[in-house]
Amino acid sequence: MKKRIIKIFACALALSMLCGCGDWEGAVEKLDSVLVGNVRDSAPSFWEIEYVRPDIEAFQADVESLKQALEGGSFSEVQDYIDKCYQHYYNFDTMYTVSNIRSCINMSDKFYGEEYAWCSNWYPTVSQLMDEMFYACGASAMAGRIEEEILWEGFAQEYAPGGSSALSSEVVALMEKESQLLNEYRTITALPGIELKDGTEVDYDSAMSETQDEKYRELTLSYYEKYNQDFADIYIELVKTRNQLAQALGFQDYEHMQYYFYFERDYSPEDAAAYIADIREYMVPFYVEYMETRPYENIVYESADERKLISAVKSAAHNMGSTVEEAFDFMIDGDFYDISLSAGKAPMSFQTYISSYEAPYLFINPVGDIEDILVFSHEFGHFLDAYVNYNAYETVDVAEIFSQAMEYLMLFYYGDALSEQEFETLADIKILDTLEMYVQQASFAEFESIVYSTDPELLSADFLNALSLQLAIDYGYYDGENEEYFAMSWCDIVHFFEMPFYVITYPISNDAAMQIFEQEITKAGKGLQTYLEMLPRDYESFVETITAAGLQSPFSTGRIEQVVRDMDLILDYSDKAA
Repeated sequence: MKKRIIKIFACALALSMLCGCGDWEGAVEKLDSVLVGNVRDSAPSFWEIEYVRPDIEAFQADVESLKQALEGGSFSEVQDYIDKCYQHYYNFDTMYTVSNIRSCINMSDKFYGEEYAWCSNWYPTVSQLMDEMFYACGASAMAGRIEEEILWEGFAQEYAPGGSSALSSEVVALMEKESQLLNEYRTITALPGIELKDGTEVDYDSAMSETQDEKYRELTLSYYEKYNQDFADIYIELVKTRNQLAQALGFQDYEHMQYYFYFERDYSPEDAAAYIADIREYMVPFYVEYMETRPYENIVYESADERKLISAVKSAAHNMGSTVEEAFDFMIDGDFYDISLSAGKAPMSFQTYISSYEAPYLFINPVGDIEDILVFSHEFGHFLDAYVNYNAYETVDVAEIFSQAMEYLMLFYYGDALSEQEFETLADIKILDTLEMYVQQASFAEFESIVYSTDPELLSADFLNALSLQLAIDYGYYDGENEEYFAMSWCDIVHFFEMPFYVITYPISNDAAMQIFEQEITKAGKGLQTYLEMLPRDYESFVETITAAGLQSPFSTGRIEQVVRDMDLILDYSDKAA
């Protein structure tokens, strides 16, 4: 008999839901068609999905009924109750996602803000119920048959009698505390207000959407000064809570827990540290030297509205054809995206997944200029991955290959949707963005490692601000003038709060994405071919995935030096072309 339920690790699920507006990638693998039906073709549009608060009591009752059926009921009864439990989970997952998206679309929407907070608070309990279900099945006389016909290979041994759930009361309490702290963070970022120099109180997001370039730093600094201590208090408590969580789950520290338990990486924090050291040694001097030429002065950030974004990315997706075109049309037809310019949106961009309808969802908070096309193409790379693989998710690093490589590849496929000048501007922005990404994200990764390895009692707003400024200096992007701005700019890094130890993924996955870019430069269609061959995710780990595709590992000797040489050639060519 076909196995009807895909393996879900309850503990990984519990943690994956605590990343706020960040992706839920990894929480659920492809939904089995026998369980939920082939719903994608008949999925309603996003705004037709009705939000109904999940019934936790019914979930709890069905878990208890399953336990009774395991003791004296028939196998078909057990099977029905397992299906019901999964249906409860998928429904909760879907409602959590929908409330998250709608809250992010309009942060002032009190209803969805409260529902998102409610789901966040209940998620540890939902995860615990799934874990409870697994252990009840594993302890029953039917465990072998349940493994064979319903669950996954190795289930019976994994949940054999005598095993202990990782979701102890201590772990659940820590998860709940983490969720509460994230909700506090969300509350501040939802409707922040600031005071201008003339004493006027204004809404920060609205003011930023209307500001001119020369006032950007002034407004941002006012925001930092008002909320720096609040952000520091929340972040420090998150660090303490997460360190305790790692200890409760048996990990040597939280950083290793994130690498192995949550992100399931096939490289270690030590590997990443060596990679970051190479960036400091080889990439930073190149970055500093190139930035002295003031390359941004030649870039004109032309305005781009929603229609322009849709036109450009649609043209590229259709020119790329195949599944790329199919996924884009699904997104547009089902309204599974929001790229509108609005002051009330969450200050982030992401892709998530609505599990009950097998539908990815794309969200960006645009600034209104041509660079938004790159942000859109990045998140569409995530959307395509989730669409093709039904959200199957082995590692975030592979996911970021698909998003970052999509930014590079679409440069070759926009066609007539962009003028020659617009194309050149977009290409220049992307290459400069790549260079800055390496140095800044590496510095952010070092920031996290230092913070989480520091005695929590020594952490303070002053400590965090000093560290942020020092790393900006060390990595060469401090401008030498705006000391307060760079000291407090860590407050704006959403990943620090919502998805710790994610940022190292950007430079590491970009290494592979750049190799795809170089293939496309060398031979038209070659990079796209490699991308599409990798897309089905035939391998579970990051390094195995890229080496099987004929690409080099980022951890190969001399890779950063090679990237610097490649960047030098590309930027030199771009400068000459200009």
